[in-house]
Amino acid sequence: MSSSRSEYVAKNVSITLAMQIVKNLLGFVNRTVFVYILGAEYLGVNSLFTDILTVLSFAELGIGNAMVFSLYKPIARGDQEKIKSLMKLYAKTYQIIGIVIAGLGICLVPFIGHIVGDVSYIKENIILLYLLFLLNSVISYFFVYKKSLIIACQKNYIVDIYQQIFYAFQVVAQILFLAITKQFIIYLMLMVATTFLNNYFVAKKADKMYPFLKEKNIAPLEKNEIYDIIKNVKALVVYKIGGIILESTDSIFISSIINVVTVGLYANYKIVVDVFRTIGSQVMNSIVASVGNLNAGDDTEKKEKVFNEMFYISGWFYGFATAGLCCFLSPLVSVWLGNKYVIGFDAVLAACVYFYISNMHYPCYTYRTTAGLFVFGKYVPMFSAIINIILDIVMGRLWGLAGILWASSIARIVTYELIDPIIVYKKVFNKPVIKYFFQYAMLTVLIVVDAIVSYRVSFFVLRFDGFMGLICRAVLFSVIFNVVFFLTTFKTSQFKSLMNRGKSVWKKMKTKGE
Repeated sequence: MSSSRSEYVAKNVSITLAMQIVKNLLGFVNRTVFVYILGAEYLGVNSLFTDILTVLSFAELGIGNAMVFSLYKPIARGDQEKIKSLMKLYAKTYQIIGIVIAGLGICLVPFIGHIVGDVSYIKENIILLYLLFLLNSVISYFFVYKKSLIIACQKNYIVDIYQQIFYAFQVVAQILFLAITKQFIIYLMLMVATTFLNNYFVAKKADKMYPFLKEKNIAPLEKNEIYDIIKNVKALVVYKIGGIILESTDSIFISSIINVVTVGLYANYKIVVDVFRTIGSQVMNSIVASVGNLNAGDDTEKKEKVFNEMFYISGWFYGFATAGLCCFLSPLVSVWLGNKYVIGFDAVLAACVYFYISNMHYPCYTYRTTAGLFVFGKYVPMFSAIINIILDIVMGRLWGLAGILWASSIARIVTYELIDPIIVYKKVFNKPVIKYFFQYAMLTVLIVVDAIVSYRVSFFVLRFDGFMGLICRAVLFSVIFNVVFFLTTFKTSQFKSLMNRGKSVWKKMKTKGE
């Protein structure tokens, strides 16, 4: 990365991390109040409707990735006319998508009762609850294209700040009204209102940052440009649908094979796992535009160097998070909500393994999308989804919740984790992929050994229980894990490169501040 790219990365990552920590703390408080006032049944419905709307979002068809990729080169060249033309196309496209998702969501209304099952414990009209979720999903599509321009310009931190302000308002209002009224409908109405306000003000900020977006003299795109976009979108249609099915059907199978209460129990674990997933994904997403800017050039050696740095960071963060979750997730839920909300360790282990596998894929996914490799391996997610559905049914009936969660890991390993690295190494680096798989295997072995050592030492040294025992063991575990990890890897080229980059950015920022 050039120094400007590194500075953007530093700013995006630091602000994103700060915003995400605050958001997760607020979300934790919100979920605690939700569970204690409304219970696991409402939590299950909340999680189920969220996943259903995620499935419906397949109508987005991957336009977002194709859109941002198309913007990288004109942004790098400062070509405002091309940006205007692209934004006009995307505005119309997203309006159509919003209408399509609304239509599909309404068509699903007659089947909601069958999907949810027994709703005798829900006081409110289940259809009305679903329609509020649908409205919340549809709203974003009428504003998102302007937000994408801010992100493509490597200024994610602006979007993050707006999102955090409105999310904080949402959580405070939801907790207050939930405590007073105990009404889930008001809780959802506040969610819809803040979603609208957040998107509206981000769009207004984009208009202020890029006043040329309001200009009327917009030239149409050339036919070959439209063809390239359509070609990428067609490839992303298949990729997107398969990915959504893989990621969003577990709750549906858990509900149908086991029960909706188990969906709620698993959702409590999932929200803790998603804290780390979201922190990691937000950090990775904050550097996507900078990687896209890099991939718009021709320096293959620099591209590979940055990829290896991303892989090292992913290995450290997701390895540490996976190890910690495996050891402390159930004790945390027990202290937080009580023993009746604890699930078996076999399911916890399966969830943690899937967390590790799916998130270690980020470097490959980032390079695949920012290099425009949409047409290569486009059927991989579809095959993964088909394998996952078959395994969900078979393994879910045999081993329950753990079987469904293990099915997702197996489906990813035999598809995404094999094919996408091959595509990236062949098309971007022009090198064989064997080095990547070797590094992945060695890093995973290091993480497993490190986790076992850290767990045994922390539980041997600190034997007292309760909340303070949990906190003290988690702190000791974190210290041991990270000391072992960095002592083992500090001589690697990735570690040295990241240290040099950090020193360079720090010196430059320090010079600017003087």
